[in-house]
Amino acid sequence: MPRTDYKQLEDLAQNAIPGLLNSLVYEDNGNYVMYEQYYISKTGEDYHVYRYRDEYRIRFNRLRNAATWCTLDHYNKYYEANRVIYLDKKLESLEVDKQIHQKHKQKGDWDCYEIAAVKYQHDCNSQRMFRGELDKYIILAKSCQQRGFENELTRTARKQKEQVG
Repeated sequence: MPRTDYKQLEDLAQNAIPGLLNSLVYEDNGNYVMYEQYYISKTGEDYHVYRYRDEYRIRFNRLRNAATWCTLDHYNKYYEANRVIYLDKKLESLEVDKQIHQKHKQKGDWDCYEIAAVKYQHDCNSQRMFRGELDKYIILAKSCQQRGFENELTRTARKQKEQVG
């Protein structure tokens, strides 16, 4: 391999890789590290996110919600990130409500059945609405992540051209 190839490889290792580490998402023994700033671990049925810079901890019901929050927080979309927290908690609460209303429906009393059936249907509709909103934030997070990768690759390529030229 010519000496210039080693030089390019050395430049890549010194300049590009440290910048890309801030964009990586990887699994570490069943847990996840995102952007070298967030650590997601599964605890029982829940996922706990730990943010390194300020030791912030938060619990999520689903892994995709935790990953979405990390991505939005990383790209400074704080309103959207807080909304993901709210929606995750609300969906969890509605799931418990649905279970309670399902039990009331099975008691046999007609009045109790009608009320429980209406509440159960309302919970189902609310869940569908909140999941739709959450899906929009998931798409936004994916978009932010993709733009972040593209920006980092463009910046790295530009820097390499400047060094070569």
